[in-house]
Amino acid sequence: MERIRAGNAQFPLPFPQKLEYNAPVHGAWNIVHISMLVPEAHSIYVCSDNCMRGVVMTAAEMGCQERFSCVMLSEKDVMTDNLETITIEGASDVIDHLNPHPPVIFLFLVCLHIFVSSDEAYILRKLQERYPDICFVRCYMDCVRQKTGPTPDMKLRRSIFEPLLPGPKTPGQVNVLGCDVPYAPESELIRTLKSQGLSVMQLQDCRTYQEYQSLAGARLNICTYMNAQDGVSRLSERMESGYLYLPPAVDYGQIRAEYRALEDALRVFLPEVHAVPEAWFMQQEALCEEALLHLKERLGNGGVSIDYTCHQRPLGIAKLLLTHGIRVQRIYLDAVLDEEQDMLEWLRENAPSLEMTATMRPQSIRREAEGDCILALGQKAAWFEETGYFVNMIESGGLWGYEGIRALCRLMEEALEAEKPMRDIVPRKGMGWPSLCDVPGGCSV
Repeated sequence: MERIRAGNAQFPLPFPQKLEYNAPVHGAWNIVHISMLVPEAHSIYVCSDNCMRGVVMTAAEMGCQERFSCVMLSEKDVMTDNLETITIEGASDVIDHLNPHPPVIFLFLVCLHIFVSSDEAYILRKLQERYPDICFVRCYMDCVRQKTGPTPDMKLRRSIFEPLLPGPKTPGQVNVLGCDVPYAPESELIRTLKSQGLSVMQLQDCRTYQEYQSLAGARLNICTYMNAQDGVSRLSERMESGYLYLPPAVDYGQIRAEYRALEDALRVFLPEVHAVPEAWFMQQEALCEEALLHLKERLGNGGVSIDYTCHQRPLGIAKLLLTHGIRVQRIYLDAVLDEEQDMLEWLRENAPSLEMTATMRPQSIRREAEGDCILALGQKAAWFEETGYFVNMIESGGLWGYEGIRALCRLMEEALEAEKPMRDIVPRKGMGWPSLCDVPGGCSV
């Protein structure tokens, strides 16, 4: 694995693209999990058997086989026919065996469709003509374009909102969208919105397709996940709703700025917005300071390693911990978000011994014992550090605002209390599916 030190300008981020290592850590969601969030939807993958194996196994592990179908492509199909006909007839055969028809089908096209320049619009048009009662949505599983432009993950987060139809607005409705991990009712973001008299909906709240369609009535769509910005902003434009990006910041100044941005966005349609007083900010920041001090005392001389799958702000967390006397040893990440560039510069200047390590560089994952306990934030950090003391969380875990900082401190302290079976936990796909949370359309396993 290629490493850089934060203060070494010879190795700028992001890391160069070379032969990549894929750690056997699968807690983060993949495209199968994401498309299943739309209730009553059916997914059809048109793919060859080598790539199909992974998505079939994911659907089986989720217990959602009845919402998943595949059309297998062979080399002979490509050489003797055209993919348009094969895709249309294969998908039609699947649909003819579905009773009743699903309201929406996510049709996943793959690299082969790109290589042979398939007419994707023609495929969708013909299927729509055959089955006018179904909404067809084009999706992609095109690994060849993983490194250029929007990734398949980003494209799918746009596609899952395409079936929504414009309609009348629901007074006081706000959507919180984008993140795979839903925000709990007691989370700071949800409580803040409800304190303004608003009703809050998330995609995970929808149990039927009709409930899903009610997302279109929001006056404001709040996106909290970086990879969903394009999808949620396009949805907002199409529905003529407000749009606001509020990622889970871990810097006091950024949290204050997000509160002010939220107030400005709400003033567009709320006659009165309750502005957060300065005294409340000071009180919350004082409580965070207490939590961070308690965490420092609990950690002692122990070090911390952070990975990018755990939280959207790995560099921000590193700065937060370092400025409170907590030893951060390594950050595992493959690129730096534009919104964290200022944190990168701060770390380069103020923490020159901090290692930033790419997770995709081939290497031995074993490390020499370093004496003190290493606490890992995230599954990949736990894997590379070979520790069972880790915070098992993805995509910021539904944490947001000041309470998010304090909750992270609590989770870190809890992670020190008992060692987890790391090698049993981290290979499990899609943290939260289906045993850890209720999901629309999921089956018991």
